[in-house]
Amino acid sequence: MRTALAGVVLFCTSALVHAQPAKDPDPRYGITARPQLHVQSTPKNALRTALDRIDAGDYSYFIAQVLDPKFTDQMVTDRATGFEAATERELTQLRDFQRANPTKVAPIDRLPLDPKEFRATVEAKARLLGFKQLTKDIEEKLKEDPQALRDMRKLLRDGMFAEADGTASVSHADVKGRSLYFKKIGERWFIENRQAEEPKKEP
Repeated sequence: MRTALAGVVLFCTSALVHAQPAKDPDPRYGITARPQLHVQSTPKNALRTALDRIDAGDYSYFIAQVLDPKFTDQMVTDRATGFEAATERELTQLRDFQRANPTKVAPIDRLPLDPKEFRATVEAKARLLGFKQLTKDIEEKLKEDPQALRDMRKLLRDGMFAEADGTASVSHADVKGRSLYFKKIGERWFIENRQAEEPKKEP
């Protein structure tokens, strides 16, 4: 009887574990992923989500959550370096003010005094500014090249999708030189920033 009861408990516990919804991915650059709303379960869905977010003017979500994270992070790093000096000066002045006026700022809101923690705060803010600059740059580029979005819509509507080993592509006979490529990370597909098939590595 005790063994049978243990089996029932184990079964029920297992069922509860499997019934729990999957945890949403971590936010990136302050942008929360919403995979149930903005679906990326297939390459085609990822492309549909990209166009949906662009059409809605939500370039931040497109860049943070639909573009290849490695590409986005590298572009943010490149831009963040241009903001670090000004950000450090700004936060240093703010930290000095907080130190001289401790009653005007709640302890939880004060900048850290530890040099390593302060440096990390500077870098984090510079990266957020770099992300905002990247968002602006990509928005301007897409607005200056409306044909790119028309091609993306044509690829979504009746392009030929091919998928293999966690990578995918979509092409169209009428869209010359603008195939799109995708990579799968976890359960979601992301759009890569390249225009040509990468050569296969030798085994």
